Amino acid sequence: MNKHYIFDTHAHYHDGRFSETASGLPAPPALLDGLFADTIGEITDIGTDIETSEKAIALAEHYPHMYAAVGMYPGSCPIPYVPEQMEDTISKLRTLLNHEKVVAIGEIGLDFHYDDVPREIQQHWFERQMQLAEETHMPVIIHDREAHGPVLETLSRYPGVRGILHSYSGSAEMAEQLIHMGYFISISGVVTFKNAQKVVEVVRRVPLEYLLVETDCPYLTPHPHRGKTNHSGYLSYTVSRIAEIKGIPDAEVCDVTRKNAYRIFGLRQEQDTE
Repeated sequence: MNKHYIFDTHAHYHDGRFSETASGLPAPPALLDGLFADTIGEITDIGTDIETSEKAIALAEHYPHMYAAVGMYPGSCPIPYVPEQMEDTISKLRTLLNHEKVVAIGEIGLDFHYDDVPREIQQHWFERQMQLAEETHMPVIIHDREAHGPVLETLSRYPGVRGILHSYSGSAEMAEQLIHMGYFISISGVVTFKNAQKVVEVVRRVPLEYLLVETDCPYLTPHPHRGKTNHSGYLSYTVSRIAEIKGIPDAEVCDVTRKNAYRIFGLRQEQDTE
């Protein structure tokens, strides 16, 4: 019979929280082996700078069904902005993109919540990495926190680029614009929170063929496990909530979102049977 696996499109298993002493969870090998043996079909581990991008690739090399994304997260952008330094980083990213397990540029984008990095510096890096995506024909994974207008405006200037809005927090109207531009909307454990009416409306209005699921682990643990370190084993709660909102079986959410992930990452899906 068919088994319905889930594709976790956004995780950070290289994060230091994934150690026995820090989180109470098994170290990544034991944890990931168990997840892949259970309900998880694939995971994309996401870099936030050169060092973590390399760690994501190292993890992906170890697991046949793990992939990596490489990029410079807005909060990781160096201060001050030095064009030569940025070009050196872009050159390193371009080299990493040649690795067979790398499927996207990310996570990149804008974060106006903390403003730790000046917005103009974030914008410089965002634009340059969108240009890299344009040059390499790689999809992008977009981080957008309290920067919906500038993110949408930037993406609209690169009509040849496709990608994912990760842990989507914008409006349903913006989501509809994005899917017409060729982007997928990724839903995290936030959809299970009691105050998540905005995300619920997005799930209700966006066709399932444009939705993805993610953990963003170790962050954004779904209800009823909020407060614990998140991992892909909790992704079933996100799937179930999406299924409930749409009035469809959990299995359909697993299957369609997994196919969507394969499509945006340019992967070929194998038949799963047991």
